[in-house]
Amino acid sequence: MACSTDRILGACLGTAVGDALGMPIEGISHQNVRTYYKGIKEFRADEQRKDLDAGQWTDDTQMTFALVQALAASDGPAGWPSAVAGEYVAMREHARRWGPTTTAAIDRLADGVAPENAGESEEPTNGAAMRAAPLGAWWCCTGATREEAWSAIRPVLAVTHRHPAALAAGFGQAAAVQEAMAVDVETFDAATFWQTLTDHVTYAEKKLAEDGAADTRVSDRLDRLRMHLDEFPLDMRDLCDGAGVRADEAWPYACAMFARRPHLLENTLLSSINVGGDADTHGAMLGSLLGALHGWDAFPAEWHEGLEARERLEEEAGALAGAITAA
Repeated sequence: MACSTDRILGACLGTAVGDALGMPIEGISHQNVRTYYKGIKEFRADEQRKDLDAGQWTDDTQMTFALVQALAASDGPAGWPSAVAGEYVAMREHARRWGPTTTAAIDRLADGVAPENAGESEEPTNGAAMRAAPLGAWWCCTGATREEAWSAIRPVLAVTHRHPAALAAGFGQAAAVQEAMAVDVETFDAATFWQTLTDHVTYAEKKLAEDGAADTRVSDRLDRLRMHLDEFPLDMRDLCDGAGVRADEAWPYACAMFARRPHLLENTLLSSINVGGDADTHGAMLGSLLGALHGWDAFPAEWHEGLEARERLEEEAGALAGAITAA
């Protein structure tokens, strides 16, 4: 059922699974994935950077679970930005592969800059979207309106990202998780999902334009993909101009792959990751959507067993579930 603990765990730990599967091929082309890894079929160690072992995850999961802890411990949205900022700063000593956008923002937070002013405004990256799954779970479970969700979610994403495209994609990922969590696999309709998702992103872009930050690149990409949701993964990647770090690339690609075959959890996640590019991030975003739709119990047993710190992540996501289902 929608908003069950299993679905909330699915959205949060699905992020970690997709991150860990994509981790060894982060930034690698599809051709090199095929040549040097023969395709990703299971958790693998990073044989190129040699910094992470099979089943370990990167900053995508670290940042998502910082958000999980902050949301679970806070009384409501008003306290989220400060709580999230504190969690991010506390993570600095054990950061994993943080990109320059995130690093710069968290350095500013550590120097005492207020959460509303610390976020990076120059780079339209995927960093806000990659960690938005807990916000989508909150949205679904509380029944918040879109206006209420925007007021709550934007300040949290803006702690690290203030570029309008990054914020639009981050809000879009929260909306996508909310929509995935609200339906059953049997009743999921790709066209309806895509139209609703586009409406949410367009709304976010209009709200940002009211503040003088006009940018429609994310909704433009969704419109471009609308009639191509049954394409092969490599063709879908090309329609996104790659599956790289920009908010109008990997995030729309992950959503399109979800809409393409939502009922095939394992096949959909692996076929997406093996395209390469920013594989840990689009894997994380797609994993959260599949988890929101199917629930954590639906993931293969070997992914449960091989995931780093699984029991801790389950406990933290369970605490979030308790907090938002009681709200």
